[in-house]
Amino acid sequence: MAFGGAVGQAVGLVLSKYGMGAYNAFAATQVRMFAGAIGFSVILFLVGGWKPVGNAFRSRRVLFLIFLGAFFGAFLGVSFSLLAVQHTGTGVASTIMAIVPVLIIPPAMILFKERVTFREVLGAIVAVLGVVLLFY
Repeated sequence: MAFGGAVGQAVGLVLSKYGMGAYNAFAATQVRMFAGAIGFSVILFLVGGWKPVGNAFRSRRVLFLIFLGAFFGAFLGVSFSLLAVQHTGTGVASTIMAIVPVLIIPPAMILFKERVTFREVLGAIVAVLGVVLLFY
């Protein structure tokens, strides 16, 4: 599954670069989000998963957290990744985006008081170095 996800990410990034061309990255993100919402809605309809979605709308706190995640992750994260792909090589942008495992360690330690072992830090570094090696 991880390999399939990685292949999907790589193919999606390359296709996004060519499909977007010189189009505005933020507008391209809107198109992607709209298409994703339609696809997600179809899947929820097919598996009958609308009830949990309706339950989420009953809590203001949950809606606020979903909004924050969608804004920073889906909107800004994807927009900036498309902007990076548009203005540099796909491999370079992908390598820079691969540092997420390293960047997520300090917030996990500070916000969630998680204990991070040396082995986990080493694993994050090895993962990033692996992506760097793929593009050299």
